[in-house]
Amino acid sequence: MSRLAEQYGCPVEVTTEVIGGKWKSTILWWLRQSAKRPNELMQLIPGISQKVLTRQLRELEADGLIDRQVYQETPPRVEYSLTSQGETLRTITELMCDWGKTRRPGYRFGLLNLEGLHILVVADAPDACEQIRVELGVIRGAQVTTATVTMMSEQLRQVQVDVVIVDFEMTAEDLSVLSQQIQLLEAGQEKQLFVVALSDQLNRSRAFAQGFRIVLTKPVEPAELAAAIASFTGRLG
Repeated sequence: MSRLAEQYGCPVEVTTEVIGGKWKSTILWWLRQSAKRPNELMQLIPGISQKVLTRQLRELEADGLIDRQVYQETPPRVEYSLTSQGETLRTITELMCDWGKTRRPGYRFGLLNLEGLHILVVADAPDACEQIRVELGVIRGAQVTTATVTMMSEQLRQVQVDVVIVDFEMTAEDLSVLSQQIQLLEAGQEKQLFVVALSDQLNRSRAFAQGFRIVLTKPVEPAELAAAIASFTGRLG
């Protein structure tokens, strides 16, 4: 039974009962753009454990804020998305985000410092590469290397990268070879790279099928992409 059946002395208690704590609002914030798989959320929210994430997702689902969709695939695929009720909290989570920026001005959430990170951007569209290069390199200080799909393997061999961003929407190529190459690099370097595909809603399944662990649905806000990178690489703490 939903906890909303309980008695409260103030309407604010209802809200904090449902989305209070460290993680629930964060989960809702990441789900505001598109559905996410549990392993995506684990990478986007590195501080959360699998056990805690599972419990938080179950409670959010029980309160009618998120929906759990199981796809009959092998292996089975599960995705979580906001319900219509969950969508009503979008404004609250975005205001919480804005308040956090004001509270921690030195943190500069929208202009996170990514200095020291080497990012490889794979896209066949020059405009897409240039936009990401400016947002993450010029503005946020990362070292950004761009490559077309045909040149990506060579760049991975030549450059030691921390982050790989693939504009999946701009190519019809099978990029599973890239995923396999990244896995070999991770094994050799003994560290996990942050690999994210940027895709429209129609190509999400194709991106996952080709081995990408995180897919952000376009249009992706620069601050959201920077936050995902900073979160995974420990730049938020």
